[in-house]
Amino acid sequence: MPSTNYAYVSGRFVPENEATVSIFDRGFLYGDGVFETMRMYSGKIFRLAQHLQRLTYGLESLRLDCTVETAQVEAIFDELLDRNQLKDGVARICVTSGPTEFDRGGEARPTLVLTAQPLDPARVPASLRAMTATIRLDEDSVFAGVKTSNRLSYIVARTQAKQAGYDEALLLNEHSHVCEFSVSNIFTVKTGALWTPPLMDGPLPGVTRDAVIMLAAKLGIACYEMSLGLDGFADADEVFATNSLIEVVPVRQLDERQFTQAKVTGLMADAYRQLVREELRLS
Repeated sequence: MPSTNYAYVSGRFVPENEATVSIFDRGFLYGDGVFETMRMYSGKIFRLAQHLQRLTYGLESLRLDCTVETAQVEAIFDELLDRNQLKDGVARICVTSGPTEFDRGGEARPTLVLTAQPLDPARVPASLRAMTATIRLDEDSVFAGVKTSNRLSYIVARTQAKQAGYDEALLLNEHSHVCEFSVSNIFTVKTGALWTPPLMDGPLPGVTRDAVIMLAAKLGIACYEMSLGLDGFADADEVFATNSLIEVVPVRQLDERQFTQAKVTGLMADAYRQLVREELRLS
């Protein structure tokens, strides 16, 4: 059934089925852009400011001359939610350098696309099975930690995992240190403490990752940002994944290793949901 939702495309609200960008848009041609995917609860986006801060960092890293104002984004999403009759779901913003030459010559005409859609329950699994991908990430790349529109390494790694019967792919960096999952950050639990790869190893600085680290401190749970090798999972009690859509989800298998506990994971998941309710002032 065709979607009846609206999208916002560079100044216009248009039906999703009619939304288009130029075939010469550099986001389409080269992945020259950045994006953010966020979770909406009762018509409110959780930690929108943090997402836009990361988006702005990405724009600066790609040297894209485009300013995205929080008030402008809020107003657009309010209109989308009203048009789409939506309260809970997925909010997404994408900015590309627009239809211009390879060297971005001439006047900049960035493309700005915002969408608001229902959240497919299939995108929020109860648990995950993951495998280690053969693809490696370059932690020394100037774009490490930048959420660009070019996600080829992650897409191919996830496809590899899916074809092997897993839900997720774990990516390592060039030094064989654990980096992140294809669409989420990773935490391990050892004797009640949390461990997660440091940003210097190349993972995306996840908004949910930051929230979990903050909550751990609040709950008196030690959290270490330290390099991890695959051998670090041998003595792990639990593993969980985090991102804005899935929140906090336990990993029940990583390669041949099974994880049957999720006590601390459940505690962090509950604390995260409570944080969402408090910050968005939900009943």
